Amino acid sequence: MSFTQVQESKKLAHHLNSHSTVLMFLDVRVAQIEKVEQRVLQTYIVSFKNTNKKIVLHSKSYTFGTQEHKLEKDYLIVQKLSSLNFPVERPIFFCDDKSIIGEKFYATEYLEGRRFGNQELINLTFEEKRIILIECAKTLAHLHSISLNQLGLEQQEDKSNHYQIICKQLLDLYKQNETKISTNIEDILYWLPMNIPTKQVLDNLCLIHGNFQFQNILFHPTEPKILAILEWQGAQIGNAFTDLANLISPYYIPYNNELYTYDGWQGVETLIGVPILEEVVNSYFNARNSFEIPDIRYQVIISILAKSIDQQKKYKRSKEKQFQINSEFLSQAGYSVILNKTDQDPFQIRKRALSDGSLWSSWPVSDRCKSYYYRIKDFLIENVFPIEKEILDQTRSRPNSISNKGIPQVEALQRKAKQLGLWNLFISEPFYGKGLTSLEYVFISELMGLSYLAHEIFNCFAPETGNIKLLIGYGTQFQKEKYLKPLLEGECKSFFAMTEKRVSSSDPNNFELTITPTNGGFIVNGGKWFVSSAPDERARFGIVMGKSNKDMKNPIESQSMIIVDMPNPNIKILRQLEILNFNDYPHSYAEIEFDNVFIPQENLLGKLGGAFKMAQGRLLGGRLHHCVRQIGLTRRCLDLMMIRSESRVIFNQKLKDNNSFLEKLGQMEIALQNCRLLSLNAGLLLDTVGSQNIQTIMAVSQCKAHIPKTCQKLIDQCIQAFGAEGLTGDQPLTVSFIFARAIRFMDGPCELHLKQIAKFAYVNHLFNDLNNVQGYGLAKL
Repeated sequence: MSFTQVQESKKLAHHLNSHSTVLMFLDVRVAQIEKVEQRVLQTYIVSFKNTNKKIVLHSKSYTFGTQEHKLEKDYLIVQKLSSLNFPVERPIFFCDDKSIIGEKFYATEYLEGRRFGNQELINLTFEEKRIILIECAKTLAHLHSISLNQLGLEQQEDKSNHYQIICKQLLDLYKQNETKISTNIEDILYWLPMNIPTKQVLDNLCLIHGNFQFQNILFHPTEPKILAILEWQGAQIGNAFTDLANLISPYYIPYNNELYTYDGWQGVETLIGVPILEEVVNSYFNARNSFEIPDIRYQVIISILAKSIDQQKKYKRSKEKQFQINSEFLSQAGYSVILNKTDQDPFQIRKRALSDGSLWSSWPVSDRCKSYYYRIKDFLIENVFPIEKEILDQTRSRPNSISNKGIPQVEALQRKAKQLGLWNLFISEPFYGKGLTSLEYVFISELMGLSYLAHEIFNCFAPETGNIKLLIGYGTQFQKEKYLKPLLEGECKSFFAMTEKRVSSSDPNNFELTITPTNGGFIVNGGKWFVSSAPDERARFGIVMGKSNKDMKNPIESQSMIIVDMPNPNIKILRQLEILNFNDYPHSYAEIEFDNVFIPQENLLGKLGGAFKMAQGRLLGGRLHHCVRQIGLTRRCLDLMMIRSESRVIFNQKLKDNNSFLEKLGQMEIALQNCRLLSLNAGLLLDTVGSQNIQTIMAVSQCKAHIPKTCQKLIDQCIQAFGAEGLTGDQPLTVSFIFARAIRFMDGPCELHLKQIAKFAYVNHLFNDLNNVQGYGLAKL
C-alpha cells in the first residue's frame, strides 16, 4: 500500500462512515476527510474537516520482512492490551477489504505527543532523561507481567528454547541477505548457540514488543509520561529480557555523533547526561519485584546483531553503501560486548593456544585465526573423523561412469560447516572470505589436511579454490554474478583445463588447444586431460587455457583463458582417469575433447593473451595449498604408525620399543618439521613481500620441489612399518601415498621447480655483497 493509494482512495470516506464506532469516536454524524499524512512506513494519520480528532490507519509492515507477519495478530494484541489498560493507541475497527486502500488495515485513535530520536532525547535535561528511561523500563516490566492467559494467548505458548529459535532465525536472515562476508556477524552467530543462558524465572515467555526503543514510544507533549507504545508488528511470544535488551542497547553501542543510523551512548554517558545503566535496569527488576539483577548482555548481543542484519538487509535491497557501513559498525559493537563478557576470549582458545605453544611459536597469527583453527579441529573430531572411513569406502564402491554424483554425507557436512561460518577460509579478501593471511591459512590448511575430505567440506578444495581466485581477480561483474557467486556458496563445482595429452604441459607454449577469435566470441578446438572435477555432474562450468595467438614472437602473450558452460554438446568427456588405480570419486579426472565449441565474447576471462600471467598467480597459491594439505595427510599417517607401533609386536618386542624404529621415527619427525617450516616461510613471504617477489616465488618452488617427494617417502615408511594392512583401504595410508605421488606432477613437476630454485640461487648469489669481501671467496693464487 502506497501513500498515494491512501490519499486517492474514494472508498475510504464511505467505509469510515459505515462504522458507527468511528463516528462515535469522532463525535460526528458524517466523517469528512481533510487530509492523509504518512506517520511512518505503512502507517497513516487521517484528519477531518469537522472534528479535531484524528485516526491512524495501520497496514501490513514489510520492515520485518516476514510472510508470517499478520495484521490480524497486531490488531488483536492492541485490542487485548487496551482492555487491560496498557498504554497503546485504542483500536477502533479492523478492515479485511483490500479494495478500500489496496491492503488490509486497522484503525486506532490518534494521540498527540512526542517521539524521540536519539538526538532529541540527548537534548532533554538530565532529570527528564532519567524519568523517561525509568518510565520506559517500568512500562516494559508491566508488559512482561501480563500473563498469556490474560491475553488469550496461552494456546500459542511454546515450551521449546526460544533462544535456540532466535539463533536459527538470525542465521537464516543473515544468509538470505548476505552481500559480503562479515566475520564479526559470523563469529557472533557461532558464539550465540554455544552460550545460551540458563533459564531464569523473570526471563519468562510472555508477550514481547520485539522492537522496544525510544522511536516507538509516544510521550506526553509536555510531560515525561508515556502515552502509548507504538509499532507492534514485531510482537510475539518470546523471552522478556530480549525486550529489555533493546531498550538498553544504546549503552553498549559507541557514540558516533550520528555517523551511523544507530547512535549509541557508550563512552559519553556522563557527557550527554543519561542516567547510569544500573539505575535503568534496577527500575525494571524492581517493578517486577526482584532485587537480583542478572547479566543480560547475551540478550543485548542478540539485539545489536538483529539491528546489524537489518541494515544488511536494507543494503541488499537498496544498494546504498551507508546501510552496509551501519551493519559493520553494529556488528563490531556486538562482538565487542562478547569480548568484554568473555574476558577477550569468546571461544576459550587462550588456554588451548597456550598448551599448543610449540605449534604457534612466535608466528604472527591472529586470535581470529586460532579461533577458526580450534573450531575446525572440533568440527573434525565431532563430525568428520567418525564417518570418514564409511564415506571413503562408498567412493571406492561407486561405478566408474562418465557422470559422478555428489556424496550426500559430504554435502550435509558442507551445509553444517557453512552455517557455522567455517567456509571459504582460503580467501584473503575480506569481501569474499575471512581475511586470513597466507601464513594463517597454512596453519588452517595443514589442520584440514588431517582428513582427506576436509578441504572439500569447508569449500577450500581445488580446482574451486584456484577458479575462485581467478574470478575474484579478473572476472567481470557478469562473470562474478554467474560463475563466482555459486562457487562461493558451494552451489556448484567447476573444472580447470590446462594439461594436454600429447605435449609437455609444464611449458604452456606447447599447448595445442586453440581459442580462435570469431564474430561475437571464440571457437575452441582441441583436447585436455587430467581435468579435475570435470566428471562431477555438479560442475556447471570450467575454465580452459589455450592458444589464442599462433604468432610465437611473444609466447607469454599467446595464451588466453575462457569460461565454458556445461553441459555442452560439443564438449565431450571421453573417459575418466584413475591415479594408480584410484578413482578420486566424485571429482575424479577426465579426458575432454572440445569440437568447434562456440564461446561468447563475455566468457573471455581477463585480457586476450593474458592467461600466462593469470595462471602464475593461480598456480603459486595452488602449489602451496597442495603441499600444505599433503603435510596434514602425512602427519595423520605418522600418528597412525605410532598408534600401530604401540600394539604391533615383532619378535617379542613392541615396535615402539625397537631402537631401529625409534631412530627412523626421529628422522621422520625432523623431515616433516622441515616441510612445515618451508610452508610457513612461504606463507609469511607471500604476506610480507608479495607474490611477485623473487624470494616468494623461490620459497613456493622450494615447497613444491621438496614437500611432495619427502611426504611420499615418509608415507611409504609408514606403510612399511604398518605391515600388510597399510596397503589396504582399511587405513588412509594408500590414498595419502597416491596423492603425494600425484602432486609431484601437479602445477609443475618437481624437476622444473628445482631448476627454477637453482636459477634464483644464482641471482641471490650475484647480489651477495660478501662475495667481494677479502678472505670470503676462494683464495687468490
